[in-house]
Amino acid sequence: MNTKSLYSAVVVTSSLGLAACVAEPTLTETNFGDSVRQMIQVQTYDPSTLTTPSTETVDSSDGQRLENVLEAYRTDVAKPAAVNEPVVINVGQ
Repeated sequence: MNTKSLYSAVVVTSSLGLAACVAEPTLTETNFGDSVRQMIQVQTYDPSTLTTPSTETVDSSDGQRLENVLEAYRTDVAKPAAVNEPVVINVGQ
C-alpha cells in the first residue's frame, strides 16, 4: 500500500469515526438546566427583574439582621458528629 492510499484510508476512517459521534441530543441533554431556571423563576420576588435587572447597588442593610445571620451561621452550620460506633466491614464468611 502506498502512502497516498494509506492517507486516504486514514482520512476516511477518521471521518466515519467522527460522523458516528454526531447524534441528536437526548431528552436529558435537551432539558439540561431547566430545573435550575424554573427554581430561579419561582423564587424571584419580582419576576420583571429577571429580564430587566436593576443597576443600582445595595447601599445599606439592617445591621442587627446581618449580625443575627452571622451568629446563626457561626453556631448552627452543620457540625460533623463524631462516629461513636466502629465501622465493621465483613468480607466473605
